Amino acid sequence: MVLTGYGSKRSGSRGSTRAVDIPLETIKQGSRMDPQERIFLEAAEKGDKPTMIRCLHGSNPVNVNCTDMLGRSAIQIAVDNENMEIVELLLKQDGVKIGDALLYAIREGVYRIVEMLIEHPSITREMLGYDWSKTRHMDEESFDYSPDISPVILAAHCNQFEILQLLLLHGATIERPHQLSCSCKRCQAQVHADSLRHSLLRINTYRALASPAWISLTSPDPVLAAFMLSWELDKLALRENEFKDSYLQLAHQCRKYACDLLDQCRSSEEVIAVLNKMTDGEEEDEEEEEDDGNDKLTLSRLKLALKYEQKQFVAHPHCQQLLTSIWYEGLPGWRKRNGFTKFLICIGLILLLPFMAVYYWVFPRSKIGQLLRSPFMKFLYHSASFGVFLFLLVCASTDISTSHKREKFRGLPPSELEWLIVLWVTGFIWAECKQLWEEGLKAYVRQWWNWLDFIMLSLYLATFSLRCVAFLQIESGNYGPKELARSDWPHNEPTLISESLFAIANVFSFARIIYLFQANQHLGPLQISLGCMLIDIAKFLFIFFLVLTSFACGINQLYWYYYPSNEDAEDVFFTLPGAYTTLFWSLFSLTPPKAVEIQDAQTFTIATGELLFMLYHGMTIVVLLNMLIAMMSSSFQDIENHADMEWKFSRSKLWMGYFDEGSTLPPPFNLIISPKSIYYFLCALKNCFCFCCPASRNSSTQRKTSEGTIRSKQSVGPVEYDIYKTVESGNPYEIEERPTYNSDVHGVIPPSPDALQYQDVMRRLVSRYIHQTKKQLRQDGVNEDDLLEIKQDISSLRFELREDRKRECARTSSHMDCLRQDIVHTLRGVSPTSSPRLHNLQKVNSSTSISNFGNSYQNLNNNNSFGNNSYPSMLSQQDLDYLKWELMSGLRSEVKDAIQSCLQTQAPPPPPSMMSSMGSDLYHTHLYTQL
Repeated sequence: MVLTGYGSKRSGSRGSTRAVDIPLETIKQGSRMDPQERIFLEAAEKGDKPTMIRCLHGSNPVNVNCTDMLGRSAIQIAVDNENMEIVELLLKQDGVKIGDALLYAIREGVYRIVEMLIEHPSITREMLGYDWSKTRHMDEESFDYSPDISPVILAAHCNQFEILQLLLLHGATIERPHQLSCSCKRCQAQVHADSLRHSLLRINTYRALASPAWISLTSPDPVLAAFMLSWELDKLALRENEFKDSYLQLAHQCRKYACDLLDQCRSSEEVIAVLNKMTDGEEEDEEEEEDDGNDKLTLSRLKLALKYEQKQFVAHPHCQQLLTSIWYEGLPGWRKRNGFTKFLICIGLILLLPFMAVYYWVFPRSKIGQLLRSPFMKFLYHSASFGVFLFLLVCASTDISTSHKREKFRGLPPSELEWLIVLWVTGFIWAECKQLWEEGLKAYVRQWWNWLDFIMLSLYLATFSLRCVAFLQIESGNYGPKELARSDWPHNEPTLISESLFAIANVFSFARIIYLFQANQHLGPLQISLGCMLIDIAKFLFIFFLVLTSFACGINQLYWYYYPSNEDAEDVFFTLPGAYTTLFWSLFSLTPPKAVEIQDAQTFTIATGELLFMLYHGMTIVVLLNMLIAMMSSSFQDIENHADMEWKFSRSKLWMGYFDEGSTLPPPFNLIISPKSIYYFLCALKNCFCFCCPASRNSSTQRKTSEGTIRSKQSVGPVEYDIYKTVESGNPYEIEERPTYNSDVHGVIPPSPDALQYQDVMRRLVSRYIHQTKKQLRQDGVNEDDLLEIKQDISSLRFELREDRKRECARTSSHMDCLRQDIVHTLRGVSPTSSPRLHNLQKVNSSTSISNFGNSYQNLNNNNSFGNNSYPSMLSQQDLDYLKWELMSGLRSEVKDAIQSCLQTQAPPPPPSMMSSMGSDLYHTHLYTQL
């Protein structure tokens, strides 16, 4: 049976088939190929180099760029099989087209072949990068790679570190894509020409930029580059929904690369160098506290990771171990104690808070002051202060002594308990103002817990303001009597509004306790799940409001004609607000079905209202509520699958708020102006004066430069040395020295020691990462491609051995022919004028020369030489025995023919002396033949 393509038909009898032309001929027919080209390509596939040489240098040489049935040329086949000798042979041919062979070599990861290909004269520097697509004509299409895949992009995709480094040294670059909203002429032309190709070019470029090989070899700060690129890819995933999965995958790859670099750290010093690195835009000359100011960690890189939502990086064990050690600084052995002991110690420390606050106010630089500045103590005292504030709220809500006054008197002044609440709220507001000043508006708004604090404090401020307004109004006597029953108070009474706002503020205050759950490993994941569920509820409420509005408007339109004249009648569906309220409470079974019954209404109207009411309940209860439950369950399961990472990231955000200097004392102790605050205020005034005065500013700048820059690095004269790793070095740990100029001599500010330390640490981390990646690739095992390469190497070796055997046999045969001709010429070495009888006798008399030839052959056997020509010792013992047998057979046949020719002549017998001499020669010849 013959399978035919689309459009085939049967003809003839007995099931004979005939295939018509295939509409889409995707594979080249082998019958149309030249036989010599087929032999040439098959030799390239099998590794038969001699056959390829004969095809290329024969009388009718083949085209070196011919292709097989799949459109592959000989050099592409050789590169795919990693046959270096054949590639070298083909590159020497004139007019060879490399084509996609360079891409194949990069994909296979053969460094030597890539090096030979890029050094070919047809490959220029621009072709390794963006101009690679220009090398291919319109009718030449690669079935393996799109035109946008250049060699440097493919090397980055495959994470070929050595090959990518080689391409970079040859000047290959990757042009970073423009912004998605870019309106330059180039982007507009590409979008108008082919929008899909433009999008694929962006994705392929970002895939190259996000590869670990590219970031490791091109970025001076790989961790920062991974952070920023992952953040950019996440934003592109939201804007380009068509390729969302691709962008999210690349963003995850960047985050994983940053974690892998952090995983290469082998000491706390390296972890601190990575997490404490400051970006170029940050101010490195901020005012530090005296004494211990220089030893304080800033953790700028960790703050950047929190900003860019690098959850895997923050939750890494190395990062968490450093954070934990800083968190419990000043409390050695705290983690080894049991829970009951920790509880008793915390209670004792909380009870000592007033005394320790006073001591810290007087002696801020003492050991107790340093203990209070530790992050854990700050968190403990701030939490205790907030707990006391909640206790005051409970007491204010249940104060019986002032309840009877509030029922009758308007505009009462605050009680002692309320003054304490005002004091605490003022302390909270001052703490939030300091936090906003230190972090900045963008960083402050980015945390939604700050929004909760802002709303809570705003409500308290509004409450206090309204209480003051009510007090002033009543004291003025223009707004009615002071003593009045609460039922007779006006609806816009400031006291009533303040009480409502105070109740809402209390709700937010108690809800803020959830913020403290992040410090606990059991309650933290639940708090995170609750936050995600609130987002799901917000999405659900939008859809629910649309459904509620549609049914409320429909039912109200149906029933408003029957609005009752009785004022005491319930407003169910007669107005739009009543329809909203009725439909909402009906979800909780608080509206009976009789509410849709209307007096003096037609049966059809009542039936329509009941149908709409049933459809509403079916839509909301059966569909929407179950959808909400499914969404909340999905969010909870997502958090539960990554509970540890989510909790550690959330806890780190909580901890980082207590790592920075300042805000040591909790409210309301932070309202007391300490001597340290006065000193800092005077220093700030001095700095402002120096900044305004040009002379003072120049002197302070010079003093700061001489003290902060030069003295931080030991000078060795006009030239200082910096250690760096050369890119060309094969050993990643090989270093060499290069000079950097001193600022005193050349006016150039050298890099700070922290920057040098970070560069050195990052260099080691990248080197370890590359070695580990290569090691994992070697341990992946043998795949099918490796087996095919081994098979091709064996096939190539077989053809080489076969060719060597043929060459050896030809050399042996030529040696035998030469020897045979020499023997024949020796036996027949007579003049043409001699008689046949004398000619035969001379043949017989040449036995002496034959004997000499035997001796020479013995020397050939021993010394591998004959006559004046020396031959290399390339024959085995079996070949020498075979050569000896051929020589003896030839001599035997020649002597036999000579004797027969002598006996058949009619000449008289020779003299006895001649017969005796001839018999003696024949005897020697026969003896040598036997030997």
